[in-house]
Amino acid sequence: MNAIDGILKSINDLAKRVGRLEVQDAPRWVYLAAPLTSASWDWDAYSTTAKTVIDLSAVFSAPAGIKAILVLLAANDSGSAANFAWLGVSPNDTAGSVAVLCSTQGVANDGIASNSGVCPCSATGDIYYQIAASGASTLDAYMQIWGYAI
Repeated sequence: MNAIDGILKSINDLAKRVGRLEVQDAPRWVYLAAPLTSASWDWDAYSTTAKTVIDLSAVFSAPAGIKAILVLLAANDSGSAANFAWLGVSPNDTAGSVAVLCSTQGVANDGIASNSGVCPCSATGDIYYQIAASGASTLDAYMQIWGYAI
């Protein structure tokens, strides 16, 4: 094999590799200059809540079928000083399973705690939330989406 044949073989090999990578359909992240927000998640009061789905396209106007979100969670609870109160999100409806958790443990009553992270979405492009509050309507919850994978 001469030098030109070797170069052509290398180019063909690279073209095949690129073709395989394109087929894998890796998610692409879209980062937002302004977050997606919802009137349902702007310091609304919640009680302890079992896993509940959030339709991200309906509630946050996110594109349908997204793969993951970059989410900011914030919470305060009027009884947080003596109780373990938290807000969590995940891609599944399994109780206690959370990808991103905002806990008010160790925070003074009505003190704000926050956390951000990546939460994978369900197969339908949605997430689930779960809340442990110190009492009835004592946890105020806030959520913003700062990016998503498509």
